[in-house]
Amino acid sequence: MLKKALLGTAFSITLLSSIGCANTTHHINLDPSVELKSAQLSNSHQIKVKVTNYLDKNIGSIDTAIHEHADLLISNEIEESIKSKISEGLTKLGYQLDKGELPANLLTVDVTQLSYTTTTEALKTIAKLQFNLKATLKSGNQTYSANYGSEVTDEYGSLPDQKKVEKSLNQLAGQTVNRLLNDSNIRILLK
Repeated sequence: MLKKALLGTAFSITLLSSIGCANTTHHINLDPSVELKSAQLSNSHQIKVKVTNYLDKNIGSIDTAIHEHADLLISNEIEESIKSKISEGLTKLGYQLDKGELPANLLTVDVTQLSYTTTTEALKTIAKLQFNLKATLKSGNQTYSANYGSEVTDEYGSLPDQKKVEKSLNQLAGQTVNRLLNDSNIRILLK
């Protein structure tokens, strides 16, 4: 009888300790959601965009207060995604990237940070998302450099699904790309 009670108690403890223990990997497709108002800007020189990224594909992990875990991995090429969005944004602003005189204006963008970190307080999980870019624009004999960053804090009780995490990261990256494209100094030098 004592043996059955001990086995029952051990089983109950094992069952309770395994509830909420989930390990998974979220594969994130970084595709920033850029929102710009159309403009009638123009350029006299061609515009070349170059994006570099030296970050790891693993951008962090989520560890919830109820012992759920997810590794976050970027599944696409960050530099291609950012370059595409910057080029699309410049075109929407009215610039014609392949038209104009040579030498071309060169916009070099470095992805300097993309991270997702979590901490726990009681039963809630606090996530801190960060995305930073450094841009350098060479236009004739002028050079302009600037850093653009965005950060957001999110709270939740249980592990968010992949789509929610991906949406949050894409909105954050989009805000950062928008800051770059709305920089009046970049717009002036690209004319």
